Amino acid sequence: MCMETKFAKSAYWNFLLWGVCTSLGVTVSTIVDAMMVGNIIGSSGLAVSNLATPVYLAYALFGLTLGVGGSVLIGKQLGADDVDGANELFQEVLSAGVILGAVCMVPALLFRTGICRFLGADGDLLELAQQYLTVVFAAAPVFVAYHILSACVRTDGAPSLAAAASVVVIVVNLVLDLIFMGVLKWGIVGASASLCIGEGLGAAVLLTHFFQKNALLKLRLRRPRWENLKEFTGNGFGVGSAQIFQAIVMLAFNTMLLAHGESGVTYVAIFGVIYTMSTVPQAVFDGAGSAMSTVVSIFAGERDSSGMLTVLRLGMKIVCAAGVAIGLAFIFGAEGIMRFFGLAGTEIAPAVDAFRTYSIGIFFMGVNSLATAFWQSIGRAKLAAWMSVVRNFILLLVIGVLVIPRLWIAGLGLTYMCGEIACLLAAVLLLGSSVDFVRKKYRPVRAVYEKYYTIQTESVTQIAEDLEQLCDEWEIGMKQAFFINLMAEELLINIIKFGLKDTRKEHYIAIRIMDNEGEYIMRIRDNVRSYNPFDNSGDEIDNAVIQMIQTKTKYYDYQRKLIFNYLYLIL
Repeated sequence: MCMETKFAKSAYWNFLLWGVCTSLGVTVSTIVDAMMVGNIIGSSGLAVSNLATPVYLAYALFGLTLGVGGSVLIGKQLGADDVDGANELFQEVLSAGVILGAVCMVPALLFRTGICRFLGADGDLLELAQQYLTVVFAAAPVFVAYHILSACVRTDGAPSLAAAASVVVIVVNLVLDLIFMGVLKWGIVGASASLCIGEGLGAAVLLTHFFQKNALLKLRLRRPRWENLKEFTGNGFGVGSAQIFQAIVMLAFNTMLLAHGESGVTYVAIFGVIYTMSTVPQAVFDGAGSAMSTVVSIFAGERDSSGMLTVLRLGMKIVCAAGVAIGLAFIFGAEGIMRFFGLAGTEIAPAVDAFRTYSIGIFFMGVNSLATAFWQSIGRAKLAAWMSVVRNFILLLVIGVLVIPRLWIAGLGLTYMCGEIACLLAAVLLLGSSVDFVRKKYRPVRAVYEKYYTIQTESVTQIAEDLEQLCDEWEIGMKQAFFINLMAEELLINIIKFGLKDTRKEHYIAIRIMDNEGEYIMRIRDNVRSYNPFDNSGDEIDNAVIQMIQTKTKYYDYQRKLIFNYLYLIL
């Protein structure tokens, strides 16, 4: 494996693990709620939770559309070393999210009874739904802001904090569920209150990132500009729209299932369990997608097409393996899972059959999800949006209308399985053209030299020889050639001296030089610990060398992006 590939893969693996943990945080909270509701309140409680799911999906629509769309643009600005531009985008997207959440909250509270009826709640379910959703409606700004903050924190190089925030959501939700429903006997209100409080504390954890020294993004509010709002929405629609399409589909499927008469509430409860469990594989694939969006968008800003395609190939291998593993686990563990949620007696057999059929579709779900995330990251937002519309809306509705009124809950599982298989065929065909698109659009626009080296003392000599050869080939003047060599040599020595702590791991450095019409832009990227050579932390000799470099350059900057240190210098 070449060093260039290792750079890209190490970045993706790091963000993948934290991204999956972050996505699973929300999923586990949902599962905890459903499990507690099913075992304490029963099938009626599960049915209410399922009827309320479109509301959560609407919040996710707003949060993910703005968060993912904004973070892709922010990542490209950071990759292009435009920190000020990245900050303007972050502040505008956060402001837009807070405003949108507040706008959603007020009418939802005023018309909550009508909304509950629209969602399918009637009779005994109506009162429970009103109790549950009143709390959820009041927390709209928190849910939207959480999604935006989580996406932007990951893009700003803190995926571990985003994962920590999701752990806070899980733990707080579980503890408060036990207190509110188990001890205080608040019923369905306790379930919604615990989740909302957990989400709020998770958002508070995310906010701490912006007070850290290494944070590139600064926490401020800025009036959103219309042209930027259109870009946020356009880039994030492919992921965000999936939520609202799922909400519409759930409304339609719940209506169809409730039409079965006495078994309708049971079927809706089973659907609720299947949907809740579907969030597990989707969380894994969303985590893989969010990691891809972060890494690929920054590589896109750097015009690193090779790194972008390396991440795509690795991501596809991972989601394929994960899809098979999760699908098989669900198929063989179906009965135990259904009983875990409180289903029993005559409810078990149809629930198990439907869940097993649905689980076959998980084999193909990861490829479809990751393809959508990749298209967003590379600037093919319209293709991502169309994939989302077809996958999450058109196919499901068409198939569902044909089979659910005939097969009922069994038809539900069949609908989701067939939808994923059909989309897989389209995704595979379209990914080929996307590879060519990346190679053409993200190739360097100017003469670029880039080489990768292992970080060791012996590399200093090799770098000096390679740069000397480059200066001869590019006919760079003697004075500029001298400083290019000097800067690369001294910075590498500083990196070895102060940044290289764990010698058991492989460490690499990439030196890129770009000819900008007589100006030479040098970018040095390494994977050692966080280390800024410009903070005057070395001895007198080291500081003197760094000061000389600062004096002789037109521009210099240090940034920590992804899991790498970046040094930018312009002669």
